[in-house]
Amino acid sequence: MAAQQKVVVVGGGPVGTLAALYAARRGYQVDLYDLRDDPNFGDPNLRPAIALIPLGLSERGIRAISSAGVPGLLEDVLDNSRPIYTRMVHSRKEDGSHTEIPMPYGANGEAEKIAKRLLLALQRETNVTVTFNHKLISCDFESKIASFERVSWQDEPLDAVDKPSENVVGNGRTLTKNPKSKTVPFDFIIGCDGSYSVLRQCMMRQSDIDFQQSYINALWCDFIIPPASDGQYRMDSKCLHVWPDKQSIVMAQPDFDGSFRGGMVAAADECRDLEQHPEKFEAFFSTRFPGIIPDLLSAESATEQFQHHQKISLKSVKCGNFGYKDAGVLLGDASHTMTPFHAMGMITGLEDVRVFFEEFIDPAHRGQDGQVATTFCPNGVVEKYTAYRRPDVHAMTDMAAEHYHELRIGITSKANRAKKSIESSLQRYAPALDWATLYSRIQFGNERFSVVRKKEMQQKRIIRSFLPALLLFGVCGVVLLSSQG
Repeated sequence: MAAQQKVVVVGGGPVGTLAALYAARRGYQVDLYDLRDDPNFGDPNLRPAIALIPLGLSERGIRAISSAGVPGLLEDVLDNSRPIYTRMVHSRKEDGSHTEIPMPYGANGEAEKIAKRLLLALQRETNVTVTFNHKLISCDFESKIASFERVSWQDEPLDAVDKPSENVVGNGRTLTKNPKSKTVPFDFIIGCDGSYSVLRQCMMRQSDIDFQQSYINALWCDFIIPPASDGQYRMDSKCLHVWPDKQSIVMAQPDFDGSFRGGMVAAADECRDLEQHPEKFEAFFSTRFPGIIPDLLSAESATEQFQHHQKISLKSVKCGNFGYKDAGVLLGDASHTMTPFHAMGMITGLEDVRVFFEEFIDPAHRGQDGQVATTFCPNGVVEKYTAYRRPDVHAMTDMAAEHYHELRIGITSKANRAKKSIESSLQRYAPALDWATLYSRIQFGNERFSVVRKKEMQQKRIIRSFLPALLLFGVCGVVLLSSQG
């Protein structure tokens, strides 16, 4: 029965590719469509530029990839990632000199590299068809027919578009392909086509979906720190390097070629002003982010990169519904978009895939009273998944947005570092208290994000309650020592 069901996946990033693998390994016929060209074998010039936002492949992502059931896949992905053990915070001392503050951290990877490894594994599956350079233009969820149009990048001629051919029949409805588009029938469709999801827009036209989008009034700009003249790294390659400033931040992670890739986040109006007046950029960058110019980048290179690299608005997206009846579902950024400050956008999407298949699709197919489901997605599964997953992804979206303040201001605060030290000690030496840092719960555990957020809020209330007592104890101690002296 599985072989007779077709699952269409829209989006060939890490989340879409993993979703296609999960469906294919369960025996379904899978068609994956991606807007871009093949990242492994296609023309790199025919792929639109994407941001190099640092991403971490932590416990949740590792579990999701491992659960795909593809032998050797996790090892392949980890072999093409770099371990990150420390967050190195760069700041200035009171005398203005550059200083580094190491903080224990958590494998690190790039979405592009992870997607490449997952795609190679997917293309080895015999029941999978992967089509690049096609964008979704419409989807009829009732008739279960999707339409895709071939796209060209950098004026590539459309000489290989589909020719008019046979009619396509889907659920009793017949459509005819035109020369620049193709219609695809499906039994179930999975939208993993990112923050500006076309499939989500199609759903919103055909059903009521609450939708919330908020911007943080900041832009991301890519920066690449090249290797030294001998090909070696210019900084410690086992660290995620962070330059915090009250109004902006630079983050950089190591790549395999000796370079560091990352970017700057700064206020939108400030970025626009610097675009109009590039002569101001060197002074701005040197003042805000010590130790980069001229040690890692020349002033000319930094200014040129800022001028030529794209600027991306950072936003959060929340949806009230993740699917349309039992015909389709949204996973990853298509259903929730978060700012990159916990580096959890991709990981949350990978976890979406595992949760949807392992905790909802698989149990539905095991059935009750010995009954076996005859469709990919039995009645009620998407609704149940939405109700379960929504509070978790909304909680993670909120925590990611809140972490922007932590990265810019909190990590340089002595009081905040003392708090983290206390939390780490309680986590290590008093495990019965179930006390842990927010970072460790998010990155190294598998608790639901909604549970993680509740525990974090409870810990904050406890600390606020005991802080006056601790301060009083300290004052009394000072007075006692003074009287004895």
